Amino acid sequence: MSQQDKVIAYLNKNGGQITSKEADSMNISSRVLRNMYAHGQLERLAPGVYIDPLELGDDIAALQYRLSKGVFFKDTALFLFGMIDRTPSTYEMNFPLPYAYSTKIDAPIKIYRQKKELYEIGIISTKTPGGHLVKAYDVERTLCDILRTRDRSDAETIKQAMNSYARLKGKNMRKLMEYARTFKVEDEIRKYMEVLL
Repeated sequence: MSQQDKVIAYLNKNGGQITSKEADSMNISSRVLRNMYAHGQLERLAPGVYIDPLELGDDIAALQYRLSKGVFFKDTALFLFGMIDRTPSTYEMNFPLPYAYSTKIDAPIKIYRQKKELYEIGIISTKTPGGHLVKAYDVERTLCDILRTRDRSDAETIKQAMNSYARLKGKNMRKLMEYARTFKVEDEIRKYMEVLL
């Protein structure tokens, strides 16, 4: 099997996406990817991230590849969990302080930075609508994040997210209250949960 055939086989089983790093781990030369790109057999989604031109690009996965320390946050996390019914117009990502990120990002993204000990709370892996794994905060952490006073989410988003959580089968109230104490939104969380549960 030629290196190009290996790329095509990988695209078929990986939702139409391949990174330079993945190609390298399969002993596929980066020259093959560049060549396929030059001949219109691949499109470049981001530096080192290629997609099958017939596939719709997965913006969220591309951002994760480019900003590997970033964790999807607030409304973007709610969208990934299916807790709000609209695609965010701006993706929100959180980074540990003093992380410096490139300002040459052409995606609609809002960057937050937090002390490392807060940044690390509740990070999990979840799938994008395109089927790629990305990092996001768990549901309980996300509910606390959308209630915090600075850059708070809008009232409609909060209401929809709280209602979705109330109907959620695997909810963890103990974890939610623990996070609420840490992020100083305990009273608000309690008010919502008393009405909904």
